[in-house]
Amino acid sequence: MLEAPIAFELKLDRIIPVGEDHLILGIVEHVPLDPAIYVGDFRIDIKKWNPLASISGDFSGLTPTFSIDSENSKIKDLIST
Repeated sequence: MLEAPIAFELKLDRIIPVGEDHLILGIVEHVPLDPAIYVGDFRIDIKKWNPLASISGDFSGLTPTFSIDSENSKIKDLIST
């Protein structure tokens, strides 16, 4: 955790039984952020962050990053509705 450039500190919201397992949900309370990855305007440098994902004990990194021109995308229309 000390080496993580971003850490999400959560407060337990609920634990939902799912079959023989559980889904654990939390509310984000605080997000400590290494200033070296912050590029301003509420954005981070994803290549410096290099996030790691875990599902069912397996880990994965990101595929190559890409950008979407928000001025020309349908995503902008979806967000504004």
